[in-house]
Amino acid sequence: MQERITPRNLGLWMGQMPIGCNNDITDVPGVRVGQISLIQGVPLISPGRGPVRTGVTAILPRTDNLYRQPCCAGVEVINGYGKSLGVPYIQETGILNSPILLTNTLSVNDVANGVITYLLQQNPEIGNDARTPNIVVMECDDSYLNDIRGRHVKPWDAILALQRAAKGPIEQGNIGAGVGMSCFQMKGGIGSSSRLVQDQNGRSYVVGVLALANFGLLCDFFLAGVPVGKLLSQQPLGYIPGSLILVGITDAPLSRWQLKKLAGRASLGMARTGSISMTGSGDFSLMVSTYIGNQDNYLSDWELDEFFRAVVEASAESIWNSLFLAQTMEGRDGHIRYALPIRETLQLVRSWQGGLGYQ
Repeated sequence: MQERITPRNLGLWMGQMPIGCNNDITDVPGVRVGQISLIQGVPLISPGRGPVRTGVTAILPRTDNLYRQPCCAGVEVINGYGKSLGVPYIQETGILNSPILLTNTLSVNDVANGVITYLLQQNPEIGNDARTPNIVVMECDDSYLNDIRGRHVKPWDAILALQRAAKGPIEQGNIGAGVGMSCFQMKGGIGSSSRLVQDQNGRSYVVGVLALANFGLLCDFFLAGVPVGKLLSQQPLGYIPGSLILVGITDAPLSRWQLKKLAGRASLGMARTGSISMTGSGDFSLMVSTYIGNQDNYLSDWELDEFFRAVVEASAESIWNSLFLAQTMEGRDGHIRYALPIRETLQLVRSWQGGLGYQ
């Protein structure tokens, strides 16, 4: 695969912790990601018929059957304006027993129907001798570029995304659920990053984060501590309040309560990028552990600090990667989201840091 143009590859500081081999969520053993992109039609909108600028991203934390072998999970509602499905059950039980799907706001129910079909095919006992699963579908509003009223994502798109789920490295930017998304009034989308963590006994674990980035004003954008958004020559275009979904997965033996603590730290990664979690932005963080074993082996709370650091760093870098790897896109009614001007951005960061005596 051709080397990606990311802030890390350009030499910008992304944190102090080591990364996994792909620097994405699939560095966590067993994690697979599948994506379906729907890009059709010319920019002039005909509601219900396009243009289509949307998609689905499916995340499978483990290769085995999640309904029969669920994961511990914790969720943080950073700003509750979003319409994500399945959050209350995780808050109540600390259990994830279905895949995690991402899409646009008005396609949540269609994607959920696809996931239900997928799980019923895998588990004939559901609805007969066993309880129904908790379907998790998380969303952002891509209506600035996409004919969202057309609800072009169908149940079979969700099923296909699940069937296509594979090991990394994963595609990022204008892909899957990220096709029509905007970030800091520029083109956003899917971004991902990972961190390696050692516990006090020298055992190694991975923390991976995937972001669906669709939020923020250009004037708030920060990169590597530099207020790039205020310095760019690019002018901000129309703003529609969006959302940010952060999905984190680790193979560390953590309890539901510890995972909720990790999910809460994701907001600190958001802040590194300039997010203030504006009114109208549905910002959710979900953290999952793939560990299977005795609860007596859970790590101590006193060992969590490096995991907090990993979540903060990986969340911020995932958002930055979504910007660096996205491409300019024209959508409905001639709306355009321009890609981050990477060369100008790099010059601004280096000039700013040089003026402060940084290397």
